[in-house]
Amino acid sequence: MPHLLPTPVQLFRLFENGDITRAQLQAAMSMHQHHLMIEIAEARRNPLAAYVDDRLSKRAAHRLERRHGERFVRLVLSALGEIPGFPPSNLLWNAGHRDVPLHCFLRVRREPVFRVIRIDTHPVVVKVLVEHGAARKRDTTREEITFRRNRFGKLCLQSRDAKLETPRFRF
Repeated sequence: MPHLLPTPVQLFRLFENGDITRAQLQAAMSMHQHHLMIEIAEARRNPLAAYVDDRLSKRAAHRLERRHGERFVRLVLSALGEIPGFPPSNLLWNAGHRDVPLHCFLRVRREPVFRVIRIDTHPVVVKVLVEHGAARKRDTTREEITFRRNRFGKLCLQSRDAKLETPRFRF
């Protein structure tokens, strides 16, 4: 998915603020629809790879849910989806909706990958270590994102530390 396309939530916010017209909103939403249709076609072309990726995503989601609880994981994923310019935000824009299974937001092997490596929780600060980008491990971008809770309990971005993964050599 393109990184520059705003998420549907951001598009509706822009439309409600009067920054874009209805035609621009519809054109951008049709682009989102087009990307979804491409993903569906790819899954139908290679059902075995789609099945394996689905199982791996379910396992990763179950592990996160067991460690932190579904509600908190959804809160973190929603906060990640709100970060402007964050490439996986097009995957995470509806993470707060409980009717969408949690594993749908994680991509272990299928590009663009999105993996949650670690979540560290403190009373006010939450640190999240994620990987995103290409499927090859050495081409992924690893970011440590720090959120701070505001007085309403919402997670607000405090800092982002991105670094390209260094190649791993085996001897």
